Amino acid sequence: MTLRVVEHEQRLTVSAAHSSLEFATDGGGFRLFVQGRLVLQTGAGWGAPCHRLSLWQAEGDTALLTFMRGTHGYGRLRLRALSNGWQLAWDQPTRDTFDLAVGVHWYGQGELIHQRYPLEQLSLWEAPLLTWDNGATGLGNIQTPAWLCATGVALLVHSATDSLQVGFNAPPSHLQPPAWDLSAAQAPAAQRPPTASAQSSGLLSLHDPNQPLEYLILVGEHVQAACKALIETLGKPERIPPEAYLRQPIWTTWARHKTAIDQAVVLRFAEEIRAHGYAGGTFGIDDKWQRAYGDNALDPERFPDPKGMVAALNRLGFNVTLWVHPFLVAESANTQEAIQRGYLLKRRESDEPYPVLWWQGLGYLLDVSNPEALAWYAAKLRALQDEIGLAGYKFDAGEANYCPAEARAHAPIHRNEYSQRWAAFAAEHFPYCEVRTGWFSQTLPILFRQWDRFSAWGYDNGLASVISTALMLSVTGYPFTLPDMIGGNAYGDLVPDRELLIRWTQASALMLAMQFSIAPWDFDAETVAICRKYTDLHVALAEERLAAARRATQDGTPVVRPLWWDAPEDVVALSIADQYLMGRYLVAPVVTPQTTARNVYLPQGTWRDYWTGERHHSDGMWLRGYPAPLDVLPLFVCESGAWSGQ
Repeated sequence: MTLRVVEHEQRLTVSAAHSSLEFATDGGGFRLFVQGRLVLQTGAGWGAPCHRLSLWQAEGDTALLTFMRGTHGYGRLRLRALSNGWQLAWDQPTRDTFDLAVGVHWYGQGELIHQRYPLEQLSLWEAPLLTWDNGATGLGNIQTPAWLCATGVALLVHSATDSLQVGFNAPPSHLQPPAWDLSAAQAPAAQRPPTASAQSSGLLSLHDPNQPLEYLILVGEHVQAACKALIETLGKPERIPPEAYLRQPIWTTWARHKTAIDQAVVLRFAEEIRAHGYAGGTFGIDDKWQRAYGDNALDPERFPDPKGMVAALNRLGFNVTLWVHPFLVAESANTQEAIQRGYLLKRRESDEPYPVLWWQGLGYLLDVSNPEALAWYAAKLRALQDEIGLAGYKFDAGEANYCPAEARAHAPIHRNEYSQRWAAFAAEHFPYCEVRTGWFSQTLPILFRQWDRFSAWGYDNGLASVISTALMLSVTGYPFTLPDMIGGNAYGDLVPDRELLIRWTQASALMLAMQFSIAPWDFDAETVAICRKYTDLHVALAEERLAAARRATQDGTPVVRPLWWDAPEDVVALSIADQYLMGRYLVAPVVTPQTTARNVYLPQGTWRDYWTGERHHSDGMWLRGYPAPLDVLPLFVCESGAWSGQ
């Protein structure tokens, strides 16, 4: 694509067929225009410490700009025109900023503990962008250095490492981030990150002190077009996860039983599921089936006949998975072998394994940079799988925060690469699986589980965040996501009541996969009946969900998509956080307590109420006070437009 460069006294304009970048020659940044419309603008201090811009040369699709670096020396910025945007590459570290106000609404980046939607409602401290387990600043398990704004622009730092520092609408300097703590002393979810205030920076900031910034700016006629360009750049899965994993709900022992499990508990739980008439295709045995973490055999005292137990679960119609992770504790039967073979992360100054603090104490971490270590671990897991008849595994952990920066690996990797390689290992060897971490892992054909939800209602890691997180992951290229356990994890004194369990079931029913642990029959008959109704709905719509998953592999359309995907120029649709689209269906769950009616927004089209058959012809309309008693999920079917089949 050929560039056109026009120099003026105070500005320099670099244009391509799709858009133009207008630079201030004093080095004050640029503005991006699409067909004369301002869609992106840099913020204060963009490119620091460089200033005073001039054109060095332009040829073909590339222009080289020079800048004064501080009071002496020069910096260079290479601009390359792409078919759908721009590539910007500095030759030295800078701090680049972008004005959030010009983008109007922002989406992307990945999981946050306090997952508001759109992103500008939050105030995220400038800090290294790492995959985190319950991060102090609010970062979660799946991260992508990609942001999308409502004006039709996507930013992607495609060469990012663990030294990239990101701030989004950062809090004022006097407000310091909380310290990370594995204990219950962790700061409240609503403060990670805090809600934006008038003192928030209003900027997206990017800074890498260790290497020059290089990023893509992708443009489209609207937000959906920009999102499609982003997803295409990140890459799509070539196939969907195993259908048997998706057709029926997943059940797991964790939230209901925690570590108090044994063979009798597992079989009794599975029998209860069937006795109450519930569907379920997968049964996950969670922590603690091992005698010591890192073992690849079930504890014989708790599970005297694991093969017989799995066979009994199979007869009940369940495929069986086991919970695994990359930690090995000193007491594990496999640890000494792993140490002798050099398969664990090591101390930098010796060959001793590096002790890592995780939620079950101290352990050692599998070296995912070592192909022999991965082959060894895969063989251990496969032997257990074959021995007792498992369908697959639930892969937990793998976040960058557990990979010490000072540890020594077999091959050089940055900390986020640990997440990337752990997820890729699971996908390669055990496709009947779920993982909970990801870093540029969008092409993997597996389920990515949202982080452990609290048994609460809000966007602060409660029910509402199940929807907002699904939307954020969708627009950063993760089409196959699994909401965490219905009703949350019941940690400590925070346990779900019947209303929360019912509303959570409804919210999950049309997502690609849904997962139970807390049993509806632990409440009352009405809870059992309502939750079963929406479990059955999930099964009844299996073909629709699978079709949406297959479409994601073809054109990148998310399975759970935001309302603006179908109405990209509808200003109301751009900010709706508590509704989603799946296939032909618009889902508007109730996510607040003691609520029996809610407002529902219908984008342009003809929408049929799934329950009553009433049709609504919308040019973009609100249904105010739509009835939503406890047994009703507001649900509509598109009868006109791309998803109607017409």
